Parts: sequence; structure tokens; C-alpha cells
Amino acid sequence: MATNVKPDELNYDHYETQKYDDDIVRSIPGHEELHKHIDQIVQRDYSSKDRLKILELGVGTGLTAERILRKLPSAEYTAVDFSEQMLAGARRRLSQYNVTFVNGDYSQIDFLNDNDLVVSVVGIHHQKTNKDKKSLFQKIYHSIAEDGSFIFGDLVTYRDPTEAALNEAKHFHHLVENAQDEESLREWAHHHKFLNKLAPLENQVKWLREVDFTEVTVLYQKFNTTLIYARK
Repeated sequence: MATNVKPDELNYDHYETQKYDDDIVRSIPGHEELHKHIDQIVQRDYSSKDRLKILELGVGTGLTAERILRKLPSAEYTAVDFSEQMLAGARRRLSQYNVTFVNGDYSQIDFLNDNDLVVSVVGIHHQKTNKDKKSLFQKIYHSIAEDGSFIFGDLVTYRDPTEAALNEAKHFHHLVENAQDEESLREWAHHHKFLNKLAPLENQVKWLREVDFTEVTVLYQKFNTTLIYARK
């Protein structure tokens, strides 16, 4: 497996936390709606459980982790990111919780097993090839406890070329309409066009089922943004 970028190739690796947080919310279509679905999953399926182990791949500055930990404050949380700058923001944001921070590329490091929940939001599309993505799904599956699950939010494309083109156009329109300034638009448009390696949504649902997740549900879609909930 291999990630197609290094931290220093991403301009926002050098941003202060507040700048990154503002940009990611503006730049990802449906960012808030996707997270509301995550809130619902966590509240419904995990709020009554004790001694939870949660692994987040690509924690960034901790935006997603904070929402989860507000609902599950006693969880044992492991947060992985390959950017030390991003982790610095996450450490500040999550300082009141029981979080272990790991600075590393999750395509290369070993995962702890028996996680009740694995979370990844807007990161797995940086796996270099479709084979790499499927291999990562297998690795995630094996790290999850028997009754655990995987919350997978990401940027995708579609098998049908017309649908793919339409959603790509809508994604770029969203960037133009929501960028806070020309510099941010330049960076995020370049990132989406040249650095993102999007796989079709339909393929990724298929791969998750092929690695033996028994229940794979697409909970949310907006343009290139999607949220999938996969249960073991």
C-alpha cells in the first residue's frame, strides 16, 4: 500500500489550525451534513457501550474526533496522521480526552486490533491505486472487533462517466462559491484536480463487501462527497 502524497506536498500542512479548519469546512461539500450522520451513528450504536476502543485514520486537527469524543468521552481513542502540524492542532483540541496520538502514514503502520470503531474522513482517496484502497479496507477489517464497524467518509467518483463529470463540475462550483479567498481556491482546486485519486463509489462499496463487511450502507452523498457505514 502507498499514499500518493507527502505532508509537505499539501499546502495546508503548514496552516495554523484555525485556517485549516475553516478551509476544510468550506471546501468539502456537505462537510457539516456528513458529520451530523456520524453524530447519529455514534449516539445510536455506541453511547450505551463501555470501554470503547476507537481508531481514527487521518485525524487532521481533530474536528471529527472532537464530535465523537463529546458523545463518548471515556473512549480509548487512537488518532493517526502523517502530518505533525495537523497532530499539533489535534493535541490541543483533544487534550481533555484519553487520546493516543500516532504520527505516521496509516498505509504503512500496523494497527492495534479489537477496535470497536474505525473512522476515516476525507483521507483514503490519497491511497495511490485502487488496489491500495482495497488492501487498506482489508487491513481495517482485520483491526475491528467482531461486532465493530467502520465509518468511512471520503471523496469519490462514479462509474457512469456522465454522473462522474456532473458531480465533478458541482464540486468545483462549490469550491469557487465557498473559498474564503483566491489563495485558498487556488490551493484546493489544485489539490482536487491533481492530488486526489478518486475511486468510484460503487467499486468501493463492492470492495468493502469483498473483504467481508456484512452490512455496507451509503448514508450520505453530495457531489463527490459520500459517507459509508460498514458493519462487521
